[in-house]
Amino acid sequence: MPNWEGIEDASGSPSRVWLARPKQPPDSSSLKDADQGATDCTKSATSPNAPPNLNKKRKDNQIWKPIRKCDCQAINAAGPNASVLIDGGRATADPARNLIFPNFIGGRYKELLSAFWFVREEKSKNNVILDPVSHAQDSAKIEALYQKAVSAASSLGSGISTVLNDEITLSDGSKVKIRQHGGSLSMQKTPKGWFSSSLLLQRGYDEYTIEGEEEETTLGPVRHVVFIVHGIGEAVFSRDDVNIPDLVDMTNSTRIAVQKKQVKEWKRHCEKAKKDGQPLPPPPNRIEFLPIQWFNQLHDSSSELMKSLKAVSLTSIPALRSIANDIVFDVLLYLTPSFCGSVIKCVTGQINQLLESVKKIHPDFVAAGGEYSLVGHSLGSVIVWDILSILKDSREKAKQSSESSFFKGLTFNGDENVGYHAYAKNKNANTAQNGTWGPTLPTGFQDTIHFEPKVTVLLGSPLGMFLTMRGAHAVFDAMRKSNEATTTANGGKKEELAAADTASPFTLPTKSLYNVFNPSDPVAYRVEPLLLPQDADPGSIPPPEYLTAPGKDVRLHLKARQIGDEIRKSIMEPSRGSFTSFFESAVSVFSSQVTEAEAHDSSSPQQQQKGEPTSQKQSKQVTVFPLGGASPRVDYSLQPGIIDNEYISAVLAHSTSTYFLHEDFLEFMIDKFSG
Repeated sequence: MPNWEGIEDASGSPSRVWLARPKQPPDSSSLKDADQGATDCTKSATSPNAPPNLNKKRKDNQIWKPIRKCDCQAINAAGPNASVLIDGGRATADPARNLIFPNFIGGRYKELLSAFWFVREEKSKNNVILDPVSHAQDSAKIEALYQKAVSAASSLGSGISTVLNDEITLSDGSKVKIRQHGGSLSMQKTPKGWFSSSLLLQRGYDEYTIEGEEEETTLGPVRHVVFIVHGIGEAVFSRDDVNIPDLVDMTNSTRIAVQKKQVKEWKRHCEKAKKDGQPLPPPPNRIEFLPIQWFNQLHDSSSELMKSLKAVSLTSIPALRSIANDIVFDVLLYLTPSFCGSVIKCVTGQINQLLESVKKIHPDFVAAGGEYSLVGHSLGSVIVWDILSILKDSREKAKQSSESSFFKGLTFNGDENVGYHAYAKNKNANTAQNGTWGPTLPTGFQDTIHFEPKVTVLLGSPLGMFLTMRGAHAVFDAMRKSNEATTTANGGKKEELAAADTASPFTLPTKSLYNVFNPSDPVAYRVEPLLLPQDADPGSIPPPEYLTAPGKDVRLHLKARQIGDEIRKSIMEPSRGSFTSFFESAVSVFSSQVTEAEAHDSSSPQQQQKGEPTSQKQSKQVTVFPLGGASPRVDYSLQPGIIDNEYISAVLAHSTSTYFLHEDFLEFMIDKFSG
């Protein structure tokens, strides 16, 4: 029996491998059910980018690449005319139309075909392209010639020499023959032309793996959906000529990174269970991350606004002007009531439509107690805050809350006595009058999201600056004083009065809220100081918590930094006493960590709440911020590295990859979204 070259699948009936490549979105009239997740503000935003990975801006976008093995098997089992959910439910394969369409907003359309014969072209040792023979008649001819050669070379066959002169012609005019090289045989295709060299035909695809397939198929069903709202600059990042991951790519990368950590931790628990003779734990449930895109609402090239902006922009230094027109412009437009309302309506509509898509794709999601959360990056965090502010305002109006009559959550176009407008209008004004924590809208806003998030995360958020401009500090302080007066009138205890005198009772309709930032991020601001008294001593404001993985402590170099800070304070503040005093303060940093470790090892759930980040400073009286909900704090800082120059780090500190792929944040998400 001769050896065959290029025969990866030698079975009698080879499995068809399904392949895909990016495709322009089809015309809306032909979408049918494929358009189920689109909205007016996103239909034109979908772009035919490459498959999800950090290197999406590649020149090989038109190369056919195999889809996940489990999806190939599902399509083959369903038949050529059946639509099949693939990619974990995020897309649907329609073999009849040779199309893969996204089930959720932000997905990408792809062409689809199947093959089991491929033209193998070796560009270099590490660059091999397998071009599928997709024409059905061509594939059948090649297969018939191959089977004829196998039969001829068998023990009872007529001999391989009887078929070496056989030749078939394919639809493109190329020729296919069987060639013998010493003791091996191969199928060779010779393109049409005088000087064309032959190419090897391969039966079956090479061994391949799709990143994330093994982990996702190992995990349980989807039980938590996280909506991610992008920030400034998405109009730039989504372009094909910019080699920076956009929101869709980063969402996919985040999902894969989270699932890898979930499976790794689960396998560790399985090994421990085996060693202890215990039953194996079930795999954790999946966390689905879905992108929310609003940039096209502002950057539609067909709009008169963008046409005018392009007309007035100078043609010099185009790269720098792009920063102003495509990045800074987002913030300026969001500060105008009309565009602010338009963006909020777009994002709210997408989230609500995605809710229905999730229920359709995962029918048991609601019955199984599935939960939703929100994550906003950069300006997206302000949008998330404003959406929750609108939900709060709607709920308070529905129950005729007395609080809503005193404190305004929303304002409308034309009211110039709110927030920073009050500063501009009154020459001698030193405080904002009639402040607000929510957006300024052109008219009343009825649309709200249809759920209360379990977790709300603000990443690299400029919210603190926006709230300052809106005059929110005065409003939060007034709420605090009102709460103090109510507590006093009701005969409140001393400790209750102390709590009322510290942090504002302001909350939003979310079970927990975290403001997470990189300490070197030039765009990020704190929120907690705005919830404390306006005349609070800056030294009394608690430092932000360090974001730590569940059950883990801050890193050693940060502990050393804390000791240095304590010693410095003791030296600079004579009121703190002698050397013994600051020595005890420094040692308390370590002793408090020992106490936390003991609490973590204890079986008592009251001694250590799972997954809560670790405080940078242990104080005698802990300030609790009601805005955090289940979290006692709001501001959380990512832990900087051992060698971390603030100015060098600031260059990339605001990027999505710095946040979403940070090890501590990945474990934080797994902890908060898996519960």
